[in-house]
Amino acid sequence: MAEAEHIMPDIEIEELGNLMKIELINCISSDIAYDSGSEFCLIPRIHPHIRTIDINSYDPIMLSIGPYNNGSSALSSMESIKWNRLDYILKLNCEKGLKDYLTIINRLEKRARMCYSGDIKMNKRKFLQTLLLDGCFVLVSLGGLNEFISAGPQRVAASPSHAEIVKEELTSGQSNLTERIDNQQINTRNQNAIENTAVEENTVLEIELCSEISGHQTEQCIYHDKTRQIGQWYDVFLIHDLLLLENQIPFFIVEGIYEVVSSNKKTPMCKSSVAIFIERTLPFYPTSVRESNRPTDFDHLLHLCHMYFRPSSNQEEHEDHTAHYYIHQFLQLGQGYLSNLGLSRDGHFPNRWRRATQYHEAGIEFRRRTYYEHNPHSLLDIKLRNGILEIPFLFVDDQTSVLFRNFVALEQTCPQVGNNVTAYIIFMAKLMSMPDDVSLLARKGVIGHHMRTDRDVSQLFTRLTKGVVFDFYGNYYLNHLCLALEAYYQNRLHRWVAWLRHNHLSNPWLVVAAVAGVIVLFCTIAQTVLTVSLMLILSKHLVANSLGDSDLFSSSV
Repeated sequence: MAEAEHIMPDIEIEELGNLMKIELINCISSDIAYDSGSEFCLIPRIHPHIRTIDINSYDPIMLSIGPYNNGSSALSSMESIKWNRLDYILKLNCEKGLKDYLTIINRLEKRARMCYSGDIKMNKRKFLQTLLLDGCFVLVSLGGLNEFISAGPQRVAASPSHAEIVKEELTSGQSNLTERIDNQQINTRNQNAIENTAVEENTVLEIELCSEISGHQTEQCIYHDKTRQIGQWYDVFLIHDLLLLENQIPFFIVEGIYEVVSSNKKTPMCKSSVAIFIERTLPFYPTSVRESNRPTDFDHLLHLCHMYFRPSSNQEEHEDHTAHYYIHQFLQLGQGYLSNLGLSRDGHFPNRWRRATQYHEAGIEFRRRTYYEHNPHSLLDIKLRNGILEIPFLFVDDQTSVLFRNFVALEQTCPQVGNNVTAYIIFMAKLMSMPDDVSLLARKGVIGHHMRTDRDVSQLFTRLTKGVVFDFYGNYYLNHLCLALEAYYQNRLHRWVAWLRHNHLSNPWLVVAAVAGVIVLFCTIAQTVLTVSLMLILSKHLVANSLGDSDLFSSSV
């Protein structure tokens, strides 16, 4: 009887079923059918668990791009500037009206929704307006119209290349490195890079406005950029916000706007101009990308920036050669050493990285990799050769943390872009696990930072690895380097020589005394050998003489 009371009546079951059907229909109707075979980098929502690690690395400060952060009261001050960008584009081409731009955005609307894996809480009209305004802002602010309006004189202050910066640092000496970075970091990376965003105000001062659009006499279209009155905060915050993963729009929206304003001209020029902007925002990060191979197949701005950090194509081949060389050299020392290596079950070295001080104690030297224009490398191009680990120079500040966090989020949510930056960050985090590791790399010129202490740098990279999923036995670009470093570290001969060099040969007078001792020892051994040899020769002569005398005596008898 008690069991019957807990059984739901058929009427209630039917009502519950009807409610679930309605909810299921609503979910299916509002769901976006994503193309699993698409190569597009989805623009996801950052998981709350990851966001809590460092919320400032994922939320925009001043500018909202895309639907995720649209409508925030803290970002409303930039909306008038977006409308200003739209007005400027409308005045560039008198033959195209607002309806033409909305028409092309409407055609791309469904495709754009499929690019967002998070929930978009806005209706169709609001979504179209957001895409158009944000697309116009990106197109104008990042110089996407430079080629279209290139008739005017170019007055953009060119940002120095990474090779020029490195060359000046080397000529001026290591002591000027901090001062050089301090001046260039503020004045070049933040200000001159953003001055390019308003290049149209310098290049195009006079564009006639059609009288039928304006409704009054033909006047001159002058682009007034009010953001220049804000100062350097605007420069820094704009770069910060444009390179956040959640703060993106698909770049085909920008291309669609460009096609309308340029009357269906090809879009590679637009992509090339935007790529130049990204290059000028990253002057202190070496890149192997050149004008001939500038990226044109990116999906959004963060994806484009990520492409400039890809390791060069010949890096893996070199590391593979280095790894096999050191493994072969190590195995030649004798089978007896292999029992202490801690090999995995399949007979390979365990894929692990160690601290910089541990590698240094094993005889590995650290060196800042020199940048050459004829043979450029990216920040991720680390190589090991003849016991010297060459690492490209890395400057660390608060913006470095934000950029790397969003790169990791991009790689963790879009597997098609690879995991190169994630592997690099994990490697550097392990290399700089403790403050003394940071001090060692700073002395070698590998890193520079404006953090308060070396401990802050170490903790920054440690936090970057929190919540990251990474397969140490998978196929990643530093896999061969990992094996080579572990083989070198496990080589007892290398460790003995390093111990001798660090503990007994670090003082030049000790070196002179050791050399003198070796010479004395060699001379002593040589003297001993000569003495013994002379004694043997004399003994032979004595024996021969004694035998001769005995023969004479016997013959006389």
